[in-house]
Amino acid sequence: MFAIIMSMSLFMLAAISIRSGASEAADDIRKTISTGLVMTMAEIPGDQVFKLVPDDKGEMVRTLKVPLLTRSHLEELLDIDGVEGYYTNQGFETAYTGLELHPGGYTSTLEEAEKQGPENQAGWTEEDIASNETYAHANGFYIVNEGKWHPFFTNGALELTAGRHIEEGDSAKAVISEEMAERNGLQIGDEIEAYNFDFISGERYGSAFKTEVVGLFKINFQQDLSNWTSEDQILDNVVFTDTYMRYWAQSEYNTYYGRQVLGRESYDILDNLTLYVEEPRMLGQVKEKLMDMASVDWSYYSFKEYDRDYKAAAGPLNKLARLSTILAAVMAVGLGVILSLVLAIWMRSRQREIAVFSSLGITRRKILAQIVLECCIIAAIAFVAAGILARPMAALADDVVSGSVNEDIGNMPYEVEINEGSGSIAVNKVPSERMALEYHLTPEAAGGVFLVILAVILISVIASCRRMIGRRPKIL
Repeated sequence: MFAIIMSMSLFMLAAISIRSGASEAADDIRKTISTGLVMTMAEIPGDQVFKLVPDDKGEMVRTLKVPLLTRSHLEELLDIDGVEGYYTNQGFETAYTGLELHPGGYTSTLEEAEKQGPENQAGWTEEDIASNETYAHANGFYIVNEGKWHPFFTNGALELTAGRHIEEGDSAKAVISEEMAERNGLQIGDEIEAYNFDFISGERYGSAFKTEVVGLFKINFQQDLSNWTSEDQILDNVVFTDTYMRYWAQSEYNTYYGRQVLGRESYDILDNLTLYVEEPRMLGQVKEKLMDMASVDWSYYSFKEYDRDYKAAAGPLNKLARLSTILAAVMAVGLGVILSLVLAIWMRSRQREIAVFSSLGITRRKILAQIVLECCIIAAIAFVAAGILARPMAALADDVVSGSVNEDIGNMPYEVEINEGSGSIAVNKVPSERMALEYHLTPEAAGGVFLVILAVILISVIASCRRMIGRRPKIL
């Protein structure tokens, strides 16, 4: 019994120690990674939200019929205690710039076509060639309000190296990569021209979107590219710009295809907004402040916590904590099963002793208490022995368990995910190194384990002795 209880206690203490170390390391990561509150507007038919009215220029503009979240609310949101900044996904545009870009799939396709020669280019039309040439020089433009709070920068994948970020109130400003600036001899203050184009033929149309370079960024990892990665999905070719581009792109598109051109609205609806919060513990407080804003009908919005980067960075640690918790629970159940079997055998060897006690008038409760006391004394001695061995056991168990948990850790701290529908990209933080954990047991944790062991022993004793106690000895 001593060996069984000590072994089970040792595994339980080691599991609790690993869980404690993993949880503390995960909490440390949470403090260093941006956490926020995400507000997303539900999909609502446009006629329920907007109505068209002419402005002072005679242009038709949309006006709100319901109180929704707009840029006019940003100042009030940023004044909430604990809010550090905000990010709103304004979308993604692909536009032709004619610049020399980091080669992607379209450049590879053109090079392959040139190798084949005109005589072997069966099936290739002039339109195909023109379309590929346009896409080979098209950039992905990411529209932002405050560039420094874009997830690519907050998670460390990109880093501003010169100039400044896109800021609220900018018009036709851009931040580009160092590589693109070097390839094209661009520097801060230079101008880039972009054009809309037909996504089928590659034909460019409309007036140019002229934007001034105000900042440069570098990429802190190597993007994994395939033969199918298009130029506008390569980070070196990404351009961050302000919301004016959205109005320009929509106006040029509607003009080219003969659709109604709306005037520029005096507001921007924020159908998605992430508020970055100083401490995760302040999320509830921030949400309460939001709900107190009577100028927004929050019934149109859903809320969730922004913790994607945290989950990615602390994923192995949280998995390790869960596995160690399961290990402790399995050990407790196993202890109960094995003790029940051992006690059943032990009770049979003490059957005559117990029967004599019963014959002498000793109550079942007292007999049961004696057996429980005996087991508790053994458990206490075994638990102390297990406590001495728990620390080295935890380190050994961690090497075994965390090896399987961390088997997917790669060499790069980030991965690029491409949205097949829109063509936009997301840069997710992923675990790239194993963290060293500190193993220690608090008196509270150790006491909790000991109480669990005592509870298991009590249940096992009752289950094993209920048929033995109260029997009278046979007369020989």
